[in-house]
Amino acid sequence: MSRKGKSGKRKKKTAKQQPNLTTKKTKSKRRISSRTKKIILIVWTVITVVSVIANLWIPFRPRVFVYSGPSLDPNNPAQALFTIRNQGNLAIYDIKISNSMRYLELPGVATVIGLGDYTNRFSDPKHVASVLKPGQEFTVPLALSGIKGNKFGNADIAIVVPFKLKLWPWKQETLHRFVSIQGKDGQWYWLPQPISK
Repeated sequence: MSRKGKSGKRKKKTAKQQPNLTTKKTKSKRRISSRTKKIILIVWTVITVVSVIANLWIPFRPRVFVYSGPSLDPNNPAQALFTIRNQGNLAIYDIKISNSMRYLELPGVATVIGLGDYTNRFSDPKHVASVLKPGQEFTVPLALSGIKGNKFGNADIAIVVPFKLKLWPWKQETLHRFVSIQGKDGQWYWLPQPISK
């Protein structure tokens, strides 16, 4: 057999082997693309589930609002009344109101300094409510009004409202900060302030 014939056979063999390489590459590309599709599908599924849960939770999340009401003695900020209102769509349970302070000026005495993070708590066992349904309110005086002389001046306090939801066993808590200020008429007012300020 001549050399030309042998070389022709070799060319035919190499020509046959080339399609096998391309098929392997296409298979690997298909595997990669299928894996990518699966990952994208999983990510989108997780995002969808989280967004659905968030949209279901938002209308039913607890919304507790606290505002200062009328005072038993407008010339004494310690005699102010505070109202807790359930503005959410679900009832809240086991409410036990407590007070905390950052500072408190007593007449004729140096300013009493509390913990800056409002973790020092003062409570009255009477300031409790078993349940607050949506739209219901609960008014309490300051637990700090029981201090000697029942009087103080400038103060920075927080109304602490711990509560539970019926189908959620863990207790939740909201803090509502107020600062007292005396007007030109001599009367005292409590102004709501952000906790982080």
